[in-house]
Order: sequence, then C-alpha cells, then structure tokens
Amino acid sequence: MTIGRLSVAAGWLGGKGFTLLELLVVVALISLLVLVVPPAFFNESTREFNKAVDSALLTLRRARLEAVMERRSNNVTFPRERSENDLRNSWFHEGIEVEISGNNVDQRPQSVQVKFFPDGSSSGGALDFKSKLLTRRILIQPESGRIDIERE
Repeated sequence: MTIGRLSVAAGWLGGKGFTLLELLVVVALISLLVLVVPPAFFNESTREFNKAVDSALLTLRRARLEAVMERRSNNVTFPRERSENDLRNSWFHEGIEVEISGNNVDQRPQSVQVKFFPDGSSSGGALDFKSKLLTRRILIQPESGRIDIERE
C-alpha cells in the first residue's frame, strides 16, 4: 500500500472531482456557446418570418387603399393551402398559419378573409400569424379600417 504517490491521471486530490478552475473554464465555454449559437441559428428564420408578415401587412394596406380609391369593396384572402389560381389579393406562405379572431368569426375557417369597404372601414379582427416558433398579430379596426401590427 502506497500513500502519497501521485499520478498524472489521478491529479493532486486523488481523482475525486474537478478543480474550481476546471469548472470555471467549462462554465465559461458553455456560456459563450449559449450566447453565440442560438442567435445565429434562429436569426435567419426570424428574419424570414418577419418579412412574410410584413408582406401580408402590405397586401392588407394595398387592398384597403384600392377599396377607397376605386370606391368598391375589396377582399384579402389567406388560404390554408396554396392554390393554383392565386388571386390578386391573396396571401399564402408555406409554414405560416393564419387565424382570425374578433367580430364573431369562425376560428378555423377554410380560408381567412378580410373585407374592406369603400368608406375605408373593414370587417375587422385580429390576424394571428403562427409558425413553429414565432407568432405575430395584425390588428384591423372595423370602423376605421386602420391596420396595425402588434408589437411585442
């Protein structure tokens, strides 16, 4: 039986744990990975999702403007599936689901539709755009037809 014999593998404390310095280095490396990897991974998908919702916002605003300028009702349709004959005021993006709430509307219709009237008013409601990880809401006022995006 040898006491006090040191080996490189066992370390100074007889191999019964990690030193404080080793733990601090591991925690620092994990912290760096947590800070660097997720933003790089999620940044591109978030940017694409925001672009898609912004394009829906522009489609809605254009339809309202056309309804007022041309003095006739105008609809924007958000179908659940891509259609062969996409309408002019139709918006679809793969991987993004659109739901509408407010003004006694069906929660899961075949396609979501917003109607704008010649006086600038609309059918109104809140449009929820949902992907796997992200959600954004566009609010449409029924009386004024005003279209705003809800900020987090």
